Amino acid sequence: MIDYLLLLMVIFLPLIIPVVIVVLKMGGQGSISSRINQALVLHASKGLSEQGLLWLSIAVPFTYALIFGFISWQGHTILLTGEGLSNFLKISAFPIAFISLSLPLAVLVSRLHATKQTAEQIRLTRVKNNVDLFQSHRKELFSYFAQIGDVNYLDCFVGQYRVHPRVHKIYFVGNQESGTPTLNLSYFQEVEGDLNSVRFFLDMVIRNINPALTFDAYLSNFCSRMYRVSAKLGLPEIYEEMAGKSVLVPVKKIGDGPSSLITVGTTTNDAIASFRYAYNFFKNLSDFAGYVESKSVDPETRYIDEGDKYLDKNEFLVIEKIHKYDIPEMQVRLMDD
Repeated sequence: MIDYLLLLMVIFLPLIIPVVIVVLKMGGQGSISSRINQALVLHASKGLSEQGLLWLSIAVPFTYALIFGFISWQGHTILLTGEGLSNFLKISAFPIAFISLSLPLAVLVSRLHATKQTAEQIRLTRVKNNVDLFQSHRKELFSYFAQIGDVNYLDCFVGQYRVHPRVHKIYFVGNQESGTPTLNLSYFQEVEGDLNSVRFFLDMVIRNINPALTFDAYLSNFCSRMYRVSAKLGLPEIYEEMAGKSVLVPVKKIGDGPSSLITVGTTTNDAIASFRYAYNFFKNLSDFAGYVESKSVDPETRYIDEGDKYLDKNEFLVIEKIHKYDIPEMQVRLMDD
């Protein structure tokens, strides 16, 4: 039984002792598993001399050589002669064999470490390239819109076509480590739907299609939606500048609904200019992203996009009438209530 125990000790102790020493010296702080991982895993960010496996590749064969040398040399004395040297080599075959393993094992660890460092350098280069691609895409977006320049919309305001930094973050999906981002298809479709709704209600108001619903179509639908879509596109010319010359209209509060709504300017020109700017901005953004609008524009509403035909769609300018008569009347009714 003792012989078996000694055999196990001879086999495993030369391995266990160096591992324990390396883990204690190079494992850092933390749990046992984290210290073992820190000491026995190759780290590309550290030099070769800081790799625990390198020292194990030297220490383990050396320890085995000492153990087997101790066993092999029992019963022998030192004899500094040719016969003694010959006998030493004869009885030291195992110790010499073990200690000779240190060099190839150390070389193997060195090459594995170099391979891991090369892989890490490739990864870092790829990440850097991806970051450059991401930033380049972002800069190209800003540069693309900078080519448009300022556009005067019906003397109501000047659309500067400046891209808010959040536009790139919202309309494109990805991060810097992944390289060139892709378009956020669902958000493009959402904004396209919003613009189609704004167009629908603006046409409904200008042509006074249903007089009984025109006021609500203008204030509750067109104006509210116009501001929402301008915020999604990051257009301060609408949600700040245009809002500054608009009218805050008190409305009857229903539940958690608003107690007042703000108009988009006070004239038909203001409404048309705001829509055209938002729509043109979105079209340019779509062109840059390669997004194709899923729904074609109704030919009957094309007059909204260009020219001044919107002035002849009704016998009077509906929005001007709303501001001159309907809004004051509504304010009076609310005061009486």
